[in-house]
Order: sequence, then structure tokens, then C-alpha cells
Amino acid sequence: MKFLVTGATGFIGARVVANLQQRGIAIVAADLRFDQSVIAKLERERRSNTPAPIYVPFDVSDTAQVDRAFVEHPDITHCVHLAYLMSAEVEQDQRRGAQVNIVGMANMFDAAARHKLHRLVFASSETVYGASQAVFGPSEHAITEDEYAGPQHHFFTYGVMKLLNEFVASKYVQRYGISIACLRPPVVFGHGRKRGAVLWSEHYASYPAIGKPVRLPFPAKTRDCWIYKDDCAEQFVRLALKPAISHLAYNCGGECLSGQELAAMVRHWLPDAVIEFEQEKPTTPLVDNTDGSRLAHEIDFQYRPVIDGIRLHINEARAEAGLAPV
Repeated sequence: MKFLVTGATGFIGARVVANLQQRGIAIVAADLRFDQSVIAKLERERRSNTPAPIYVPFDVSDTAQVDRAFVEHPDITHCVHLAYLMSAEVEQDQRRGAQVNIVGMANMFDAAARHKLHRLVFASSETVYGASQAVFGPSEHAITEDEYAGPQHHFFTYGVMKLLNEFVASKYVQRYGISIACLRPPVVFGHGRKRGAVLWSEHYASYPAIGKPVRLPFPAKTRDCWIYKDDCAEQFVRLALKPAISHLAYNCGGECLSGQELAAMVRHWLPDAVIEFEQEKPTTPLVDNTDGSRLAHEIDFQYRPVIDGIRLHINEARAEAGLAPV
């Protein structure tokens, strides 16, 4: 068994690589630009008897580079595909966004079909449900995979691209009989996020962890669905490894929390944390709540409580700054 992980030194990709290392699974770690600090951290986490990942420069939008990776590593059996331009980057450069997020995804589906992979799992997003919970009902309603928001309800081009990816994936499954699945993460939190439209999902705890105040760009009443980064990575790996799956798309699920509730959880661990909200701003352009029961049943996994993930988040930020854990 050998996994190809694309976007391997990104925020979620690095945790997928760490998870596979812990399982002793061979890894080809591919990325456009490697973050050396992430590689160093992965190396510190790797057990001495576990083979190091093979790091391969990789532009997913370049068909020749994708083909070369599989020719040079013909024993790849599974793929977790996370190489993608985030929403802010897509809005800045729509053409490059289409190259990576549409053509690049098709390149990976082609490779999965040609090389008869056991499973390709890719990251979709809760943004497939559009920019507002109001389309589906109150925050108490957890959105299921069978619900849908049309283009008129979207804010991010990124989310519409994810919808297209899922549709194209279904065509490959029907035509070639290959196994493809996608996960729809909500707000994935933890220390180490470096880009994207939700950088506040790192700052809300990483700043207070080292004694810095934080001001979040939404009102305290804002509700979002949250999951810790290592739990999300575990979901990707379990779904890739499961011998047979029942669906194409799965919500990751998570806890639906207001900004005020989230701040209270941070203060549980850091009583002096200074967390403010921009009350005059609109709420986040995301849905509030997604139902993760389909995935929980499929892979027999439940994410940890957010308050426990926040403690891990805080302590990773504190360790990086040379501070004692809480």
C-alpha cells in the first residue's frame, strides 16, 4: 500500500501525512511549493522505524507532471487529493483557480482511472451549500448531503468549483467504475493555518495562546461548524482505507458554535484571553451546521469535542513560542 498525498505540506495535508506516518504507510508527498518548516515538524513526529515520505514537486494542473508522478511511483494504490487554490486566491486569479481546481482535479480523476487506484478521496467543502444557513432553515437544522444550494445562493467561486468537482467525479465513477469519494469539511481549526479566507480559525486561539489579543471579523452571534484538524485528517484516511463505501459525498460534521461560545471555550483554558468581535460586520458567508452522521456511520468515527481540540490548538501555539502547555 502506498498513498499519494497532494497538497502535502498544506494545513490539512500535513496532518494527513502525519496520520499515515503513524500507521506506517508509505507516502509520496506532493506539493507545488514545499513548506520546509512543515517537513521538519513531520520529521520530528515520524518514528525512527517508519520510512520517510518521498517528497515530489507537483503542479496538479500540469498533466505531464501528474503522469510522471505515477510513472515514477507505479506502486501508488490510494490518493488523498488536497492540492487546491483556496477561496481568496481564486477570487484574485480566476484563471489560475480554474487551472488548478478544475483541470487539476480532472487530471487526478484521469490518473485514478488509468492506474486503477483502490480509492481517491478529495476535499470538497461545506461551501457547496452556499453562503447562508437561511436557505436551509435555522442553525439547529444540520444540513445533510442530499440538500442543495443553487448558484444564486453562493458567495465563493471556490464553492461552485467544488460542486463541479463532485459532479465530474460522479461521471468518472459511472464511466470507469473507479472508487472516488469526497469530504465536505466545515471550518477546520488548529495551529498552523497560513492562508485562505478563514485565517481567523487559527488566530482566535493561537493569538491568545501567546498572550496576544485577537479581534475576529464577525459579530459574536455568528455561528459556524467547527472540527479539529487532526480529526479531519483521520476522516480522510479512514475513508480512503475503507474497503467499500456507500456514497460519493460525505459531510465531515462538527460542532455548531457561536463566536461567543467559542471565545468562552478559549477562556476555559486561558482565562485572561482578550477576544473581541467586529459587531458591525456581517456574519461569515458560510452555513452554520452540517450533519456528519453519514460519515460517522461509514467509518465508525466521532470527532473530539471542540473544547478538547482548542486545548491542543493552544498548546501547539505555545510550544512553538517556547511556553508551557495549559
